[in-house]
Amino acid sequence: MTTSKPGGHCEVDVQHWSRYVEGEFSSAECRRCESHLAECPSCRAKLKGLGLTLRACRTAATRTTMPASVKARA
Repeated sequence: MTTSKPGGHCEVDVQHWSRYVEGEFSSAECRRCESHLAECPSCRAKLKGLGLTLRACRTAATRTTMPASVKARA
């Protein structure tokens, strides 16, 4: 886990937080993430945005029917 750079920007990317949200980390890795989140407002914001995006995608996937013209191209 990296730390925040000057100015509050952090090197931890959204892909890392995606793995965290999906439960791909061990208990020890989760604890490190939680410790980092407690100290890093940039990563808290990334994680919040990721959560909102995932919820929106899951909601849209259950409510949207793909048009036949799009299915035909797949």
